[in-house]
Amino acid sequence: MARSYVGREMLKRGAQPVLRENFKTDNGNLIIDCHGLTLLDPPRLEASSINIAGLVTNGIFARRPADVLLVGEASGVRTLKRK
Repeated sequence: MARSYVGREMLKRGAQPVLRENFKTDNGNLIIDCHGLTLLDPPRLEASSINIAGLVTNGIFARRPADVLLVGEASGVRTLKRK
């Protein structure tokens, strides 16, 4: 529904938005992959993109650090937890 608007707004931010074909989230939302972004200030880009009407969320995750990191290694998966 808001796909075109969100795409235009991401173009303004320097992205090359591409609709992920034949795929929807578990809530039925479309996914727009944004290529070519220069992330000089990830928290600012995350905050400004969240304010785009029609955009549900993004995958930047810069404003809140991760609690757990899963690292794939030849011997398996190593879990690093935040202290």
